[in-house]
Amino acid sequence: MRRLIIILSVACVFILGVFIFVKPAIVTLARRQLANIFIQSQVSVGECAFEPLRRISFFDIEIKRQGAYDIKVKEAAIQYNLFSIFKASPLKLSLKGSKVYLSTPKRQIRELVSYLRLGRGAPIFRSVEVSDLILDLNTLDLTLKATLSSGVNLAEQSVDYLDSKIDTFKMFGVQLENFFLKLDSASGQGNFSIAQLKYDKLKVSDTKGKVRLEGKALSLYGVSARILNGDIGADMNLKIDKKAHYLVNLKCAGLDIETFVRDFNFQEKFNMTGRLSGDLKLKGRGEQIEILQGSFSTLPPGGTLVIMDTKFLERMAHNTRQPLDLLVESFKNYPYNTGLMSLGFENGSVILKIELEGEAGKRNLNVILHDFSVGKEGK
Repeated sequence: MRRLIIILSVACVFILGVFIFVKPAIVTLARRQLANIFIQSQVSVGECAFEPLRRISFFDIEIKRQGAYDIKVKEAAIQYNLFSIFKASPLKLSLKGSKVYLSTPKRQIRELVSYLRLGRGAPIFRSVEVSDLILDLNTLDLTLKATLSSGVNLAEQSVDYLDSKIDTFKMFGVQLENFFLKLDSASGQGNFSIAQLKYDKLKVSDTKGKVRLEGKALSLYGVSARILNGDIGADMNLKIDKKAHYLVNLKCAGLDIETFVRDFNFQEKFNMTGRLSGDLKLKGRGEQIEILQGSFSTLPPGGTLVIMDTKFLERMAHNTRQPLDLLVESFKNYPYNTGLMSLGFENGSVILKIELEGEAGKRNLNVILHDFSVGKEGK
């Protein structure tokens, strides 16, 4: 009995010594490995927790390169078992409370890859899980909070599967909430959903659909969403080369025109009520539009149109050679029963033609946006 007590006491002292002396060595090794991967970076690791048979955790990690990035991780845990150690099987990495700040005033984001030194050979991690991620790109005014789970091969820089949840995403005034994506890289198939997407006052809700990825080509199909108190269905193909090639087919049903006027802040120029349905096709490369075709019709019982934009009415009076006061009176409160709208693209200009008919007669309007391209306002 006495011998057993002595053995247990020695074992406890040995284990305590391991925790006292081995943990700092593990922290130092982790810091050196990170410094080897993140070239010319300042690396610090706060503490570590060691569970010999299942996992090792590192806390308060910071990786910083002046003028490029500042990465902070609250906890990084590597999970394993005896089988994975002796068989050299890929491990599982989970990151919690990560904050990534990128500052690239004179560089493109893809250049940041050159700051990493990644090895070749067998996969390091079988899967990576990222939760509570905040991504801040100063030059893009982007913030991101997300939870990501993926099967990755960091050595080969490949992804086997992706299961992600983005809580909030903001960029260029666009805000996205509760985004889910599941993608299997073997088949290139997956599905996605977005609870809400907002731009200024415009809101798109309950977006869901399927995704297909083949090389540099991305397809979204079977997409449905709620917008302007109506419904839309869409298919989109995107291929990224030197420039992005895209094709969008859109179907609209029961869109509320008054909500559109309000959300896009057109109230000072005109006001219109009624509902709209139709189709839209958009094809282009980069900022250049190749095809823009739209055909829409209003739904019964119609609505009303009021134009307050004096300059627009003056141009219309000049083009149609009608008295200005007559046009002002005719569009002061014009009720219509039916309406047709067509959208086209010609010689770099977007042309919107509107034909309305009601008890007070017909009204035809042409709106032209000159020198129009994606991401650029018309003149």
